[in-house]
Amino acid sequence: MEFQNITYHQFIVFFIGFVRIATILSTVPIFGYSSIPIPVKAGLAFFVSWVLFPLIEAGDFLIPIDFLPFFVMVLKEVIVGLIIGLATNFMFVGIQMAGELIGLDMGFGIVNIIDPLSGDQVSIMAQFKYVISLLLFLIINGHHFLLNALRSSFIVIPLGTANFTSLVTDQIIAMSTTIFKIALQIGGPILVALFLTSFVMGIIARTVPQMNIFIVGFPLKISVGMLMLGLSLPLFTYVFGKLMDEFEVSILKIIQVMG
Repeated sequence: MEFQNITYHQFIVFFIGFVRIATILSTVPIFGYSSIPIPVKAGLAFFVSWVLFPLIEAGDFLIPIDFLPFFVMVLKEVIVGLIIGLATNFMFVGIQMAGELIGLDMGFGIVNIIDPLSGDQVSIMAQFKYVISLLLFLIINGHHFLLNALRSSFIVIPLGTANFTSLVTDQIIAMSTTIFKIALQIGGPILVALFLTSFVMGIIARTVPQMNIFIVGFPLKISVGMLMLGLSLPLFTYVFGKLMDEFEVSILKIIQVMG
């Protein structure tokens, strides 16, 4: 498609496809963080839309003449983008929850920082786990999968043909329930070690009441937590790889359900 030869139909098709792509890129991990300037996001969405335009135009649908049907079509593309973007964040939310649980058990419940990526106030341990997961996500080319899923969405769901049935809701609910599973898988070893530490300190407090267990226990739990955090990093890498495999299947499935 060349600028001087573009038709009205091609322009509208490009615009509607751009809406879906911009919505997805503004909500998925890596690409959608608030720290990335809006002009950069818009430029990336425009470039991806330009590259994928042959797929976008392949649907060959009729453009509504009236404003209301046209607005409904654009709104459907926004919803498609939001659903795909929301689904891609479930795994990272579970990893952040694991960090929150670990930090709370270690005594870091009151130590919160401002996440420069999302602008939210999060636990320091949740932020640490989140940053590590993002690095692993980039190392295993997870961002390539996101772009490939975006391409697949135009093949499976041509413009204006998205179906929002109960199957879509069921799939989103099924993916959201995995957040707690992911949190336990990621934070399980450290939480067990911290629980055993608290259990031993409780026994010591009962047998040696003269000892100020609070003064001793606070730095002890931090030390045990930091030690287990370092020792569990290889396990975290392995579990993250398995979660990515399930994550990719779930994203492609939700795209197929909407198609």
